[in-house]
Amino acid sequence: MKNRWLLLSLVISLAIAVFVPNQAGASPLPSYSLIPSTLSIQAGSEFTVRVEGSKIVDLYGYEVNLTYDSTRLQLQGTIDRVGGFAIDPIVHPDRIQFAGTKIGPVQGENGTFTLCEFKFKAIATGTAAISLASVKEINSQLLSAVQSPTTGLSIQISSNSDASGSEGVQGNTNINGSTPVKIIDHIAVVNVDSNQNSVSVLNSKIGSLPLKVQSPLLTINIKPEVIQALRDQLGNVKDSLLKVKFIPIVDETRIAESMLQRHHANVKIVGQIYDISIVLVSPDGRKVVADQVGSGVELVFSYLDKEIDRELLGVYYFNEAASSWDYVGGTLDALTGRVAVSLDHLSKYVLLEYNKTFKDIPAAHWASRTIQIMAARHIVNGVTNAEFKPNAFTTRAEFTSLLVRALGMKSQGAAVASSAFTDVAAGAWYAGDVEMAYEAGLINGISKEKFVPNAKITREQMAALILRAFEWKTKQAIQSVNELEGYHDAEEVSEWAAKEVEMAIAAGLMRGKPGDVFDPKANSLRVETAQAMMNLLNQISILEGL
Repeated sequence: MKNRWLLLSLVISLAIAVFVPNQAGASPLPSYSLIPSTLSIQAGSEFTVRVEGSKIVDLYGYEVNLTYDSTRLQLQGTIDRVGGFAIDPIVHPDRIQFAGTKIGPVQGENGTFTLCEFKFKAIATGTAAISLASVKEINSQLLSAVQSPTTGLSIQISSNSDASGSEGVQGNTNINGSTPVKIIDHIAVVNVDSNQNSVSVLNSKIGSLPLKVQSPLLTINIKPEVIQALRDQLGNVKDSLLKVKFIPIVDETRIAESMLQRHHANVKIVGQIYDISIVLVSPDGRKVVADQVGSGVELVFSYLDKEIDRELLGVYYFNEAASSWDYVGGTLDALTGRVAVSLDHLSKYVLLEYNKTFKDIPAAHWASRTIQIMAARHIVNGVTNAEFKPNAFTTRAEFTSLLVRALGMKSQGAAVASSAFTDVAAGAWYAGDVEMAYEAGLINGISKEKFVPNAKITREQMAALILRAFEWKTKQAIQSVNELEGYHDAEEVSEWAAKEVEMAIAAGLMRGKPGDVFDPKANSLRVETAQAMMNLLNQISILEGL
């Protein structure tokens, strides 16, 4: 086997040595991913996994190391997509090596490209893991580099008798029309193929477990309390069926894009729109429909498009009353290529990339990327659709609303009967945000009765509020470490704010200005508050990832 790898190296060297330039140019770092033909399959069936690279520059040859579950998977063959010469794969008990190269004086591959494909046969039921351990790249200048992508996927393998069926789709089902369920890690799991859009699960098969309905591009996680609430309404009928539907809405894709583009943003639908519904049906035909689910249902979108800007992804639902698509959030897992979001109610949902720019924030502006990301998360807005007004001041009410949105708090908007502050009118647009932030202990008034919502917020006030928000969200207390000692204007910080300013700096939530000053009494600019919100979310994300 060693001879084969030596032969491959020799072939690459001889093939390209005749035209190798003397200097290698700098190139961006490529990334690699595994693209399966399916995520669920029956034992005895075959599927393929592509190794795909993006941002590739001058790829002439490669060596791929793939790890896999050999107790459940058996390699059936490999296909080289670079073209030229490839060795037979070397198969170890849990690892596969495969390599290929171009031949002759030709250019390497660039951009997004499939290096090779692996064909597997599922030989045993269960969950089979496949991971891309490393990719060795060789360019046309005989320079090599090794990437360790650590990307992987899981294949759900069912037995022939466990084949999933669905309403309106041909497939194997149990005699009572229900979809088979497997219990995996105390979760009732149903796997469906890409052409299925609903399942019917026997109530008794779920019991008190959460239910996971998993398709190649969408996973629906349903908490036990949602299912139990439906049982209580129906009468807890033993032989009832839980029907979960995720119907693709193809015809509305262009409509969704055009509606969102009214905000003067570049919008890209990722995947497709799904109409989500959950219904519990008794044997005599009575049914109960889930509507408000109180964060009891989670959608997990998988995306395969490597050209999208992942930080601009978000989940939206169709607001029937307003005839608009509204942002509901989403947590990105870039390693697995997924975006998850918890739902309060069931409707039509879609994953999309939302790229909003403003004419007064050029690409060279220091906060351009921050504002682009925060606009995609719908935390900051422009003064108009075209202008952000970065150097305008931020009011105390505006900053409070930013905090509420950034923390994902469920604001009531203006619908507040009364306020803790006499100068916050019940019908004001910010009234609900102020009341919610006050109840959470995030804000105080200028006095016991006055909030002064339209006053410009100062940098020391912003530091205090953003620190409280961080500690409220993470349940962590920041220790003061005399961070103000290095600032020339440290004595200008108000006594009441000194400790909170120090802790905000220590936590990475705020920074000083050029010249080693903090400028505590200066009014905060809109661009500064946007960056502070970005700092807050980044630090929360870092802490939650530890």
